[in-house]
Amino acid sequence: MSSGFSVDSFVSFHGGFNKLKQSHMKINNHKSTPASPKSKSSALLIFSITLAVMLLTISPRLSFGQGYVEGVNISYEHMPMKIETPAGDQKFTGNNLKIATSIPLFLTPNKSKYLIVGGNLEAFNFSGTHPDFEVKRVYSISPTLGYSTMVSKTFNLTALLTPTMNSDYKNVKGSDIKFGAIVRGSWKASDNITWKAILGYRRQFYGPQYVVLVGMDWKVNEKWQIFGDVPHSLTASYAVSPKVNTGFNLFVQNSTYRLNNQDRYFEYNTVNPGLFIERYISSKWAIRATAAYTLIRNMEIYNKDDKAKAFVDFAELGDRKDPINPEVSPGLAFKIGLSYRIVPGKK
Repeated sequence: MSSGFSVDSFVSFHGGFNKLKQSHMKINNHKSTPASPKSKSSALLIFSITLAVMLLTISPRLSFGQGYVEGVNISYEHMPMKIETPAGDQKFTGNNLKIATSIPLFLTPNKSKYLIVGGNLEAFNFSGTHPDFEVKRVYSISPTLGYSTMVSKTFNLTALLTPTMNSDYKNVKGSDIKFGAIVRGSWKASDNITWKAILGYRRQFYGPQYVVLVGMDWKVNEKWQIFGDVPHSLTASYAVSPKVNTGFNLFVQNSTYRLNNQDRYFEYNTVNPGLFIERYISSKWAIRATAAYTLIRNMEIYNKDDKAKAFVDFAELGDRKDPINPEVSPGLAFKIGLSYRIVPGKK
């Protein structure tokens, strides 16, 4: 969750970078060739896992899929919104700007061990007239610090510490800072497939959040690639040409932000399946446009003492008091993103 928990930047950058690192080690050792470039939430969790299992059965040919390192990503999302009330609909828009980056600091000549330094920034703005939804702007700053090591030629272990400060940045308090950490194991089963498992924990304003993800990097054939960390993200990409890709993307986010008004907090819990098209505008820079329909768009305001028992990924456990604002309707979301990528073997 790039906003607030930076799983996105952690997975996309370090998942790809480990491929570069493994390739580097194998070249040096001449042993193999490098690898080629609330109840609604529970239902969506089951859907996401089922979808991943179905995708894993469509072809016996396996290879790693993402095929690139994403060190910098800038995205802008535009969301038309609506609240239905007896007095009439309140229509407004949300705009979310995110910037994420990660930099490796190598500790060994063969790049088998390195530190991770980076960060994530977010500015979330709501425009228009929406008297039943008090949030105007919230922000997130999340520096990241981690360590990665190759335990063996095929197994990588990475740990990341992610303190975050999420609020409307009015009367900032030390309690706005929440700490979290994630650990990821990545196993390159063969030249054809890489499996990942991610475990994490973070304090949110509603209480504890546990992250449990199973990931894959898979090249189905020369055209299709599937990669992601279920149930947080999943991408099926089709190469239209060497510079153009299109396909399906599923993205989940769960973040909370303290509001200065009576120390309330705002929770943003969303599940976005959509279609994308992307193009490399140079050898390392790619631009992607995505149109999604938000199946779950929980944009809820709670009093500070309204706590959940826990969340596992985006699924809530236990009963919590109802939010104090009316429901924001699900709907379309449009995103444009620019990323800096390094593809193994590509200059």
